[in-house]
Amino acid sequence: MKRTSIIRLAIFLAAALAIENAAAVDWPQPAETPEDFALVFSRPNGNTFSTGIVFAKPDTVKASDTASILLRLEDSENLSMFDSPLGNTVIAVNEENLMDIYANLDEVKIAQNDYMIVEGEEIATSGKSGWQKGEWGLEFKIADIQSQTAINPLMLLPKMAESEVPHLYNISLTGKNGSSYNIAQTKTLPAGTYNLYFEGYDQKPPFKVTVLINGKEAETITYNMLKKIGRSLFIGGKRNYAFDAIFPGQRRQLLATASLTKGKTLLVIQIFDIAGKERNMTYTLDVY
Repeated sequence: MKRTSIIRLAIFLAAALAIENAAAVDWPQPAETPEDFALVFSRPNGNTFSTGIVFAKPDTVKASDTASILLRLEDSENLSMFDSPLGNTVIAVNEENLMDIYANLDEVKIAQNDYMIVEGEEIATSGKSGWQKGEWGLEFKIADIQSQTAINPLMLLPKMAESEVPHLYNISLTGKNGSSYNIAQTKTLPAGTYNLYFEGYDQKPPFKVTVLINGKEAETITYNMLKKIGRSLFIGGKRNYAFDAIFPGQRRQLLATASLTKGKTLLVIQIFDIAGKERNMTYTLDVY
């Protein structure tokens, strides 16, 4: 993966977020609240990260951007040797070299000889052809071809109705020896290197989390993109985190890895939603 490609993508995403209420693409299927999604970006999807968003209900699918059609896959085609969990799918590439993937489609309404889709054009109805169980709707993904990076579509789509920054629950520190401390209940613990986890949230998962130890940043993990390194996907922080590091099982999710030294320690967890709104959680610990 070329470093210049990642820098170019980061600048593009930063510019998209810098303009209030700006949107680089339009909604391919209606959504107003977090409840309109069955699965969001970077959440567990089997044994890996979700690389897109899945709408909770089937609906009409419209082109989110004007783009050139790269590929269309349908059940009627003889593709049994290459069976895809995406189901009926349309893949298109826009002028920024971003690839839009419309998957789990029921009926594709694009003519076989069409080579372009136009933003707002009805291109399909969603549901019933992909890996999803039940009556879920469109699975929508955005990827940067050059940098081999999956982008959180919610960064580029119009902002939804306002919602509160999530609360995080059951926050704990786990040491290298496996000892675990719920920091809402335990305020005294030995010095050492710990993984900081949470086990639940309300409304929707955090978009970004920063952990400060005595005013110094220990880690910031942002769920804006997934990098492909080799054959695996990684979330970026001060280092790249594989799926098993972020989600080690038992419903836990990593916030940071941090070293605690002896003395009074102020631990601050800053939680952000995708609009940049913030909630702080503060804990004072006695480390011996």
